[in-house]
Amino acid sequence: MKIAVAARIRNGVYEVEPVFGRADMFLLVDQNNGTRAVHANPYRDDTEAAGRKVAQWLIQEGVTTVLCGDVGAKTKLYLSEGGVFSGIGYDGTVDEAIARFFAS
Repeated sequence: MKIAVAARIRNGVYEVEPVFGRADMFLLVDQNNGTRAVHANPYRDDTEAAGRKVAQWLIQEGVTTVLCGDVGAKTKLYLSEGGVFSGIGYDGTVDEAIARFFAS
């Protein structure tokens, strides 16, 4: 399982970003091998369809789950069609969000 958490850095701590397509970065966690990687969001400042472009990028990266504050309806549909579960309503630190996801 590969999880992407929409993130930003506040006071040196990775926090969950409330808006998926406009996240500063994505923390990719690969549960199979325990690796973590931080990737800047290449579509953060796009004027149109940032969420869709991010979704396409994460699908290509093999992500199976996305955690964030919120995802737009079209982007959520796009993720779903790509086989990606979108977990919305997450906040706090990235580690807290991941722990909550696995606790549910």
